[in-house]
Amino acid sequence: MFNTSGIELTFTKKEDISEVINGSLQLLYDAFTTVGPTAMWNESCGEQLQDFGRPEKIIIGVMLAIITAVTVMGNTLVVIAVCVVKKLRQPSNYLLVSLAVADLSVAIVVMPFVIVTDLTGGKWLFGEVFCNIFIAMDVMCCTASIMTLCVISVDR
Repeated sequence: MFNTSGIELTFTKKEDISEVINGSLQLLYDAFTTVGPTAMWNESCGEQLQDFGRPEKIIIGVMLAIITAVTVMGNTLVVIAVCVVKKLRQPSNYLLVSLAVADLSVAIVVMPFVIVTDLTGGKWLFGEVFCNIFIAMDVMCCTASIMTLCVISVDR
């Protein structure tokens, strides 16, 4: 039927899979296949849809907009400060500017679309092609921020 030595399971027949699903893995299978009234899966970007009421959407929207605005303003101030103040123009501070630019790119390119997606309950409104572009930009901007943090830690 299947090999239990180690972690790897090998199924020999289609019935073996159904036996496992009907047996010990039924709870796990149910958890992934059943959908409650307040949660559905978005086919486009694969996010779980949440059903929020009007007050929750207002609170979430305001909080996320504040976080995005503070992120944009703070990182813009860091870039301006290092560019304008002559004493701050040191190689170690260029790494901080790089981190601020990476975080600024997250705030401008990624966060607005996440806010809209969260306010619509997790439904992606911008199409399949832009979903792939968005995911690529999200990964690229966040990775740039993480790598800059790693370089700063090595530099210090």
